Amino acid sequence: MKLAALGVITALIGIVLGAPGLIGIGAFWMLLGPLMRMYGQRIKDLQASTQAEATSEAAAGTTAEEGSAQRRPSIDGRTFAVGTMLWLLLGIPSLAVGILLLGIGGEDENWRWLPIVVGGLALGIGVISAAMYLAGASLQAVAELAPETEVPATLWVKSVRETGTFINERPRLEFELRVEPDGATELPPYDVTKKATVPFTAMGSLRVGDGFRALVAGPDNPTAMEIRWDEPVAGTTTAAAHGEPARVPDVSARLEELDALHRADQITADEYEAQRARILGSI
Repeated sequence: MKLAALGVITALIGIVLGAPGLIGIGAFWMLLGPLMRMYGQRIKDLQASTQAEATSEAAAGTTAEEGSAQRRPSIDGRTFAVGTMLWLLLGIPSLAVGILLLGIGGEDENWRWLPIVVGGLALGIGVISAAMYLAGASLQAVAELAPETEVPATLWVKSVRETGTFINERPRLEFELRVEPDGATELPPYDVTKKATVPFTAMGSLRVGDGFRALVAGPDNPTAMEIRWDEPVAGTTTAAAHGEPARVPDVSARLEELDALHRADQITADEYEAQRARILGSI
């Protein structure tokens, strides 16, 4: 039974019994029900998006090991925080009403089990889901810092294509990259096709001929890399060497794209200022 419907029934029971505690907690559940429904739909959308990414990787021939190493947790930090808050908001007041008999008279004490059960379930779900998310995030952090991606390199963008997939509202793009390991290493340059989920703050730096700093594994495992989206590299002659026309970064267009992201509230004010400084610094 959905939370709002349960709230209606509980409030009606409170009215019949003359128990203000049941009336109050029932009304509270009715108000909280739509928010819980919206949160549940958000989780379903994120899971569907992650599944679409997995299907796309399978179609592209990405191995299960590579896919799991590259994929972010299906639930982002903001959604996790909102969900935890909602479960606690449902659980704690409900338990307080049932355990402390707030607004429930002695003759109606037998109905205390209703808010206790709902509150206990909500609190348990909130704690368990939080533990699972934190464990998954820890494993993801370990995977991203895995020792195989320890060679510093520059990734030069040869081409970029949209895939039509979004992960946590961030676009999933397919890149043709030229990987140039730093001179201190003995690894040769190599080309690779790589799909990556790009943060909004890096969108203004996505230009053919430009690049990003990264840690890579090398040509034996070409798709294994940790792209440092906050470290863009402006290129001019390198693009021509790789078959692309030499160019000067189009600062005006990049600033316009950044302004559009900021106006749409897709990046914060701090992210906007940081990316603007990087673009101006490439002149």
